[in-house]
Amino acid sequence: MSKSRPRRDEAGPCSSGAAMGEPEAHKLWIHCNCCCELFATKKSVFFLLACHHVSCERCIKVAAGRTPSDAPIFGCPTCKQSVRGRQVNNAMPNNFKHLFHPEPYGLTNDFVEKFQRGNHRHFDKHKEKKENEIDKLYTDIDLVKSVCQKRFLELQMIRMERKRMVQRSRQLKVQVANEKAQKQRISQAKKNSTFFAQESVLRCARGGGTSQVSTRQRSWKESGRSPSAKRRKVTSFIHQPNNSFNL
Repeated sequence: MSKSRPRRDEAGPCSSGAAMGEPEAHKLWIHCNCCCELFATKKSVFFLLACHHVSCERCIKVAAGRTPSDAPIFGCPTCKQSVRGRQVNNAMPNNFKHLFHPEPYGLTNDFVEKFQRGNHRHFDKHKEKKENEIDKLYTDIDLVKSVCQKRFLELQMIRMERKRMVQRSRQLKVQVANEKAQKQRISQAKKNSTFFAQESVLRCARGGGTSQVSTRQRSWKESGRSPSAKRRKVTSFIHQPNNSFNL
């Protein structure tokens, strides 16, 4: 015998949850046995099949190739049997509605409790599988984070090394430019000295002794002596008398 449910206008946990738009606690186990979508989400229509499987409209449409109607014959997406089914709603007969009773232990029929226990086990198994997948994803995320941090540190080291190499290359370029400029200055100085030497040779060839005289005058000016003094020194040389022989 079914118990009376509280109305929406009465104060109660179920009515308050429904008024707030939250899924009721006794409906959280009702799910599609194929894709495990919850009935409480109200995203699709659910059907109770004669093989005691619950399926959503999307899975039935995929299995049957058409949209189900009330009490049709179609293939169950879970056990692949051709069975009848009814939509899960308040218009269901009481013998089907008792399968989704919030307190199955209060009913005299043990089949209701068996049906709900089987669905609970199926949903718990699916939830455990999803939790394991989530844990694996978190482990993979941690591994990827560690790898990314390692790669980031390596990239930072490479950037610092590249910066040092760029600075070193700039210093080498400046050093090479300075050496090149110094070599150019040395070569230019050599060219200038060669040019002046050739010019002096040409002047000597053209002017004869004039260049020699000018060179002597420069040497005398550098030494601080005059040409007359040098000439006097040369002309003032007196030979000593030599009486060791007879004419």
